[in-house]
Amino acid sequence: SRLRLGRPCRERGGGPVMTKIIELKDRRQFRILLNPVRQDILHLLRRAARPMTASAVAERMLLSPSAAQAHLQRLVELGAVEQVAVSGRPAALYRIADAEIRLDLGRKDGFQGEREALAAQMMDGTFRGILHAAYSHGEKELEDCRQFQFGALHLKPEERAELQKIVEDYLRAHGAPQAEAEHWEYVLMAYRADDVKP
Repeated sequence: SRLRLGRPCRERGGGPVMTKIIELKDRRQFRILLNPVRQDILHLLRRAARPMTASAVAERMLLSPSAAQAHLQRLVELGAVEQVAVSGRPAALYRIADAEIRLDLGRKDGFQGEREALAAQMMDGTFRGILHAAYSHGEKELEDCRQFQFGALHLKPEERAELQKIVEDYLRAHGAPQAEAEHWEYVLMAYRADDVKP
């Protein structure tokens, strides 16, 4: 169970730069991520085509500049957001980090409730986006602006590994905003279900 934050792997020196892994291990990390304002800031930065100042984040989020700055600093401490210094600019810029947060659902470390709450908030945010799209568009546009698929797959272990790699590579390759590209939010969920005995 992972939460992919942002920008795709970049090529540097002939090979891909490894995505930073954020392991959730202490209460402070969960407090940072479970804050709904910080989740909205992560969502905003994930959609932004370029880094933003704290003032721009404050304006978009209807926060005071000092509140936006404080939330951004907590996300920087966690490693979910990067502060970018640009010469000649007095204000720092912030962008989503090329990071993956490991939720590790099922880990028995005393933070099971926090892990479940974080996963539920992320899924709920995407579902609310789907509802917003459903009520904001006409019937003809609906099929182009939301996708729901439910079902079951029957895969051998090597087929599951192949599908997982294809999906992860595709999502990583299309994780950064591009000119004339549509922004799609997603949650992908699958689990190995128990076989039904006749």
